[in-house]
Amino acid sequence: MTHPPEPSGTGPHRQHLQMRAMLVGERLDHRLLERAPDGTVDPVQLALPGGPVVFAFRWGAVVFVGATHEQVRQVLANLLPLVSHPHAVPIEESAGIMIGAAEDGVDSSGLIQLTNDSVPRLAVVADTLAKSAALAYQEAALSETLDAMEPVVTRLRSHGRLAASSFGLRRAIGAALQSRSHATARVQVEDKPDLLWDHPGLERLHARLCDEYELLERHATLDRKLTLIGESTGTLISLIDARRSRTLEIAVVALIAMELLAAIYELFYK
Repeated sequence: MTHPPEPSGTGPHRQHLQMRAMLVGERLDHRLLERAPDGTVDPVQLALPGGPVVFAFRWGAVVFVGATHEQVRQVLANLLPLVSHPHAVPIEESAGIMIGAAEDGVDSSGLIQLTNDSVPRLAVVADTLAKSAALAYQEAALSETLDAMEPVVTRLRSHGRLAASSFGLRRAIGAALQSRSHATARVQVEDKPDLLWDHPGLERLHARLCDEYELLERHATLDRKLTLIGESTGTLISLIDARRSRTLEIAVVALIAMELLAAIYELFYK
């Protein structure tokens, strides 16, 4: 199989750009997007004649290259009707990019070095930055869930029993189940961008960016947190069921005792 040559972009001149990845919601409907004629398919490059380069991901991320604050605001406003469960405040990750470097990579200060500003090359960087923003959101959500469950677990360890009221406990379990549901549908960090099939020369850049943003390590940490939440939730639900069963048993014994007392009363006092 032969691969098309990589686009050369606008040339070797040095140019500094800012890339901003914003996680705007849980999903972005691609069907109604206006696509750039020769842009990438996954992620979708939006058609913005004379404007900045913008990539959109199905799992709710939008990445801007060299956009002003007003351009970002306008694009997000136009995309909002296509976003499912939008975040009140988008989760953002940004990075500086230097165009015109001798080779692709990341320098010691974290500045991303690119030989040119070809769309596939920018799309590889956008994919990494968008996944980093998604991981940041999931990390914060799971940490918040674990914090909410901590008082319940601490009381169980200290006193050997659950709180008398199960309202707070049920809220903690609900938050845990919601976090697990959202994280299960998370972006597949381990998957490489599809455009690497057509541009294998960008694989080294992709690998370097994954290392820089520690995508695989953070992904593994999230999996461990999800496992912990799953085990903790299962244990708490089992304890709630056991407590409910004991309560029911006590109620049955109490009813039987009342019936016996009623029978004895009728037998000796009537």
